[in-house]
Amino acid sequence: MVREKIVSPFPQRYTDRQWGRYVRQGRDLVLEESRIQFELGDITLKMVDKSEPGEKRGVFAILDRYADQIGINVHTLLGYRFTAMQWPPRHREPGVSWSVHRALESLDDRFGLIQEPPNGADHWTEDAALRRAGRLPHRPLTKEEKLDRVRTLLTNSENAVGAVEEIIRRPDVAHRVMANPANQRILYRAHHEQRMEAAADRLAAAHERDSEPADSGRQEETAAAPQAPARLREPAVDYQRASREALELIGTGTAFLVDLQEMVPRLHVAEFTDREVRAILDNHRRIRAALDWCDSALATGDKTMDDELARILSEGDDEP
Repeated sequence: MVREKIVSPFPQRYTDRQWGRYVRQGRDLVLEESRIQFELGDITLKMVDKSEPGEKRGVFAILDRYADQIGINVHTLLGYRFTAMQWPPRHREPGVSWSVHRALESLDDRFGLIQEPPNGADHWTEDAALRRAGRLPHRPLTKEEKLDRVRTLLTNSENAVGAVEEIIRRPDVAHRVMANPANQRILYRAHHEQRMEAAADRLAAAHERDSEPADSGRQEETAAAPQAPARLREPAVDYQRASREALELIGTGTAFLVDLQEMVPRLHVAEFTDREVRAILDNHRRIRAALDWCDSALATGDKTMDDELARILSEGDDEP
């Protein structure tokens, strides 16, 4: 058997001989570790055979106690058991690590496959085995693998929020993301839904206030000045029965009004340029036209848009 020639990837620091010695020492230790991992898995199969009735109910309790007494995590031990089960001793490949066996354990053709490293290589790596099994490698190389790793990391909502916050701090990246119309629609829809939820909350709160009895303190007036009984305002709609479209129209208008009520008192109008003022007023003109159109549709049922309205709504706000 021809001995593999090991070349140092860091010739300035290690000669081929030094690097080769370290590699062989490491491989021997990894194979010893693999032997121990397989042997631990085999022991669990002797303790409780995989075909024993009631295995699912009894295995964990037994191996949990066993793992405690030998000083290992029970889930690690169960992993050894499963890999040993998938790789009977006669099919285990000498010189191949337990990690590679584990990576290939779900493949139907694993017994033959493990004897043929990919792309003419002289040995399997764990990442190569994970790729062959269609799983995410530890060190992603292709763009898709890197994206898969990011998707895996961002399954946690808090991690995803932190990542987006980091992205928007990079204007070049944020600009490229927002240049995609599909991303623009996603963000607009999310923002719109958030505004609708906030408006619905405001409407519900207002409805609760309207439904509350008058303040008892106001009823404790002197007899000399009797007051007419307070008249409770009827809610605008029955929020439990109103259609979704009606609620969306009311919610959109309410959100707009609330935003203006919060925004106008804070405006620094003196700082606006004439061009900005004209743009704002022109935008308000289009908003009024759209409101008139909506009012007309509600009154007549006619939702068509005439040419003049279409022209007004399509006008830009950058005219001099």
